[in-house]
Amino acid sequence: MSFSTNFKLEILEKNNLKSKEEKLAFLSAVINQIGSIHIVNKVVNIEIESELYQLILRLVAELKSIYNFELTIKIKEVPYLKKNINILQLPPSATKQIAEDTGIIVYSGDMAIGFSEGNINDCKDEKLIKAYLFGIAVSSANITVPVLQEENSNIYEGSYSLEMRFNNEYTAYSVMNFFAEYDIFLKKVEKNDSFALYIRDSEMISDFMAFFSGSDAVVEINEIMVARSVRNDINRIRNCEIANIDKSVEAGQKQYLAIKKIEEKIGLDNLSSKLREIALIRLNNPDFTLEQIAEVCGGEISKSGINHRLRKIMEIAKNLED
Repeated sequence: MSFSTNFKLEILEKNNLKSKEEKLAFLSAVINQIGSIHIVNKVVNIEIESELYQLILRLVAELKSIYNFELTIKIKEVPYLKKNINILQLPPSATKQIAEDTGIIVYSGDMAIGFSEGNINDCKDEKLIKAYLFGIAVSSANITVPVLQEENSNIYEGSYSLEMRFNNEYTAYSVMNFFAEYDIFLKKVEKNDSFALYIRDSEMISDFMAFFSGSDAVVEINEIMVARSVRNDINRIRNCEIANIDKSVEAGQKQYLAIKKIEEKIGLDNLSSKLREIALIRLNNPDFTLEQIAEVCGGEISKSGINHRLRKIMEIAKNLED
């Protein structure tokens, strides 16, 4: 199963709704997000579709705890997607009652004409707001995280992303503002006649999941974050080492050429014994680091001492060139 599915299953298990008002707020969010209205011969039917069968079962449980009517679950195969869609059908006789209780359907007289944003947008009750956001998350949140490139490796590929789609901008703004009250900041973008709220920051996604008590998901994403951070640190150190080696090799080549110039112009015997010793080592080992030259000298000269002598040699070569 995907990371997103595991997160939804976890929060479905961990978030209990106690009051009728909380359950209605939850139902309002879910029906608004993944519900559809079918009007046949002036009879209104509401259907809720989800790939997540456990969400459909949760809706049935909440509806039955409030109302006394029969519910129908159908499963539709989608061969080209290689998956099933679970469909919960609400009885036409209960439609208006649910609409009045949740505020999700707009009526013109006795005729249902479409969905509204529900009656939660102006709510100040924190429990109802959390129940509503729970419904939004479990029905619409799509979360992706980096995945292991290979089994038994520690290399993660991909990016962090959380996205939720909305049919209207007003609901998207309301949800964005609700989350902002809990220091969870989403960005909004218009996509193909719909609106999306999204997060690309891994820590903010972690905060989003923690808000719904998704502790297992939080642990998993944090482990990925740590693994990637460690790998990035290792890469930075390695890149730094490579850069230092390249720099050392380049310096060694310049020193080698300077010594060759001195040899051709005046001969190395005209150097002092201290400079000649280092010049000969560099001449025979143009790719040696200062540490390696110090080892050849038996550790009697420090790296700074060797560096000082090489600078002197470079100055002599420059003067000869001038």
